[in-house]
Amino acid sequence: MQADLRSIMETIKGTLVNTELIHDFVDLVYVGSDLNELTDDLTNIMLVTNLVHIRLMEVAEEVDIVAIVFCHGHLPKPKDISRAQELEIDLITTTMTLDEVHRALRSEYGTTLDIKAKIKPT
Repeated sequence: MQADLRSIMETIKGTLVNTELIHDFVDLVYVGSDLNELTDDLTNIMLVTNLVHIRLMEVAEEVDIVAIVFCHGHLPKPKDISRAQELEIDLITTTMTLDEVHRALRSEYGTTLDIKAKIKPT
C-alpha cells in the first residue's frame, strides 16, 4: 500500500531539505542504518536513517529510494543534497530519533503501509 509523503512528514515532524517535494507517495518505509537490508526488489522506498555519508547516495543509485529521512536533526552535506536532486530523491530531516520515527510511523500507518525496521537495541 502507499502513504502520502506530506502526511508522513507531518507525522514525523519532518522538514524538507530540498526546495520542493518531488514525490507524492511511498510504498515502503525502511527504518535503520544497515543499508545491506535494501535490495533491488524493493520499490518506492523511504529510508529513515541516522547515517549521513556519501554511501547513502551510492545505495540510492542501486535501489529505488525516493526519499531519505535524516534523524536527530542531521543535515546532509551540500554535495549529497546536489546528488539527491540529480537522482530526484526527496531529503527530509527530523529531530526525532530512529526509534521515535519508527513508533510514530507504526502508530499512524502500521496497518496501511509496509514498514520494515532494523534498529539496534539501545
